[in-house]
Amino acid sequence: MLVYNPVSGKKKNHKNLDLLLKKLLEIGYQVTVYSSMELNNHDNAIKEACENKWDTIFIAGGDGTVNHTLQYVAEQAYRPKVGVFPFGTSNEFAKFIGIPTNIKEAVSVIERGQTKTVDIGKFGNQYFANIAAAGWLTDITYKTSPFLKSYFGEFAYSLYFIKTLLLAKQPGEISIRVSPHMELSDLSVFLIMNGNSVGPLERLINTTTHLNDGYFHLLTCKKTNRFQLLLALLAKILHITDNVSTINYTQINSGSFKIPESLMVNLDGDQSQVNSMEFKVLPHHLRVFIP
Repeated sequence: MLVYNPVSGKKKNHKNLDLLLKKLLEIGYQVTVYSSMELNNHDNAIKEACENKWDTIFIAGGDGTVNHTLQYVAEQAYRPKVGVFPFGTSNEFAKFIGIPTNIKEAVSVIERGQTKTVDIGKFGNQYFANIAAAGWLTDITYKTSPFLKSYFGEFAYSLYFIKTLLLAKQPGEISIRVSPHMELSDLSVFLIMNGNSVGPLERLINTTTHLNDGYFHLLTCKKTNRFQLLLALLAKILHITDNVSTINYTQINSGSFKIPESLMVNLDGDQSQVNSMEFKVLPHHLRVFIP
């Protein structure tokens, strides 16, 4: 199965779809294509592919398309291998597992056939592959204009980030119980990351990231004024110092979160409704093609 999102990312990426299908056919795959629009009316197609033990589910889209597919694959006892083709804006999950942006090179990854298991996250009743977040500035990915994203890619996020930093009010207090002995409070934002970058912010966390070590990264920020937050973020991004008083980093495999009712949770870049504020890592839950 190929899950294809025709409106993801930059328009020029979609010119490669026919090439992609031709290459997969040459490798030996018999591919059934579903657009993300079709799946809105027939989500059971993904579930049926799992129940019928199809070999592979390919995803040609961005992180939102990966996340949508994951909601159905993650629930199944048998989960097909997953191959990702980065057609989106940020393609965080593709970056995390090392998939090149060039489609011919990405197909070569599939042709070599090397796979590895990766951890995924579960927040309430929803799954995510790469990022879960809530609080100040975390609505950027789904509030940025699709028009801007189609022409400017990740730079569109930077423009909206500046606007939000200058104009948006901070939310009410967020708190997190990481373990019986560790609680973080008086927070304006939290970010759970499978990898160590977010959009154009490369290596936001300056540490080695593993695909399946059973832990995600947790980055939190204390409530502060805009100027102090900007300085703290710059210090973190530029790795001027790892000791930024307003920003805390720890590894996490489970936790209990408390956020204001007015806030939504961002899972893999999309606004999500969750039925609880409990988080856990699901180790080795997905098998993906890697270089």
